[in-house]
Amino acid sequence: MADIALVRSGAGLIPATEADRELISKIKHGQMIHGDFRKMRNAKFHGKFFAMLDLAWEYWEPKGGLIPRQELRGIRGLQRYFEQLNERPGQLKTAVDVYLAQLEAERSERFPAVGKSREAFREWITIEAGHFKLVQSPDGIRKEAKSISWSAMDDLAFEALYRDVFNACWRLVLSAHFETEADAVAAAEQMGSFA
Repeated sequence: MADIALVRSGAGLIPATEADRELISKIKHGQMIHGDFRKMRNAKFHGKFFAMLDLAWEYWEPKGGLIPRQELRGIRGLQRYFEQLNERPGQLKTAVDVYLAQLEAERSERFPAVGKSREAFREWITIEAGHFKLVQSPDGIRKEAKSISWSAMDDLAFEALYRDVFNACWRLVLSAHFETEADAVAAAEQMGSFA
């Protein structure tokens, strides 16, 4: 089970963020859990981080269908390579577009419903922010998000993580919905104040 942050309130311990609430909802009623509880260094900054992630997740709309970005980059890279080799830019674009449409149609028959996952989004945005390690898997080398466990991070490491993840959220999601970074931060803070 993942780390869960809780806040002491008049009603007892409650989830600190929407992500924590989602993790707790997966625990069956009456099921006993055990944890090692520690007082966090900077709970407000922790909340700010997850409010920003929650805001980006709410605005994020998956696109690209059932062809992962890495696979799409490889296919488009081969397209450009062969076009450069023949000195004919755009020559293969139509053929590659038809191939990608067929590939997506075949995959949609096998995988009719794909859900939007907060945890998958958090991992993706962390990797896009540059906080990942390379691991060998049966499918080859892949990126794996570094742990964002607060107990393993000092304040400087956490501030760097926050800055990099915010920049990734802004670049990949939020800039399409907000005029300025300050507007996005204000919206995240507003969202976080209701948590």
